[in-house]
Amino acid sequence: MANVSKFNRADVLEKATQLFWERGYIGTSTRELQSALDMRPGSIYAAFGSKADLFATVLNHYAQALTEQLNTQVMNNANALQAFQQLIHDLVLCPNNSRPSEMCMLAKTLAELDESHSEILSLVRTLLNQVEARFADVFTKAKEQGNLPAGTDVVAAAKTLQISIIGWRSYLKATRDTQVVEQQIEQLFQQLTHPIH
Repeated sequence: MANVSKFNRADVLEKATQLFWERGYIGTSTRELQSALDMRPGSIYAAFGSKADLFATVLNHYAQALTEQLNTQVMNNANALQAFQQLIHDLVLCPNNSRPSEMCMLAKTLAELDESHSEILSLVRTLLNQVEARFADVFTKAKEQGNLPAGTDVVAAAKTLQISIIGWRSYLKATRDTQVVEQQIEQLFQQLTHPIH
């Protein structure tokens, strides 16, 4: 039987996520991966495949973590909309040592890579669409709970929020102006609950 190195997959994925999120796909070298993960190249490739395969696994891990947050903190809440607003506020504005960049990892990857990395870009676009669909699920739940108007277009609302989050995070990276972004988040959710006709 082959001697397979034992490692904590969740721990390795979290470390890889931090490194890729901070440095980007192109900016992360194999040597840096070895050091951060405390694994030899052969062990990394045996466990995850190529650097691109590892990065794809990390992107899926990142998106899944957000989905789990939505499920536990929002979808199971008696007031899903209020919980959702708080989660968005915290994700965008609250300092967190576990987030090495103000930018969403998916949006940052789209900005970093060109079409020569078409498979990774395709995955990122798919994951962003999935996240957007989960946002729509939250808004549907909020409608069912009576916290959004019955006529709310949940798909359009999810798209607006997705665009806004990407914009807010880019704006924060450029200006550090948390007060403006906080006001914007509040305004967006106010407009959802009290639309202007």
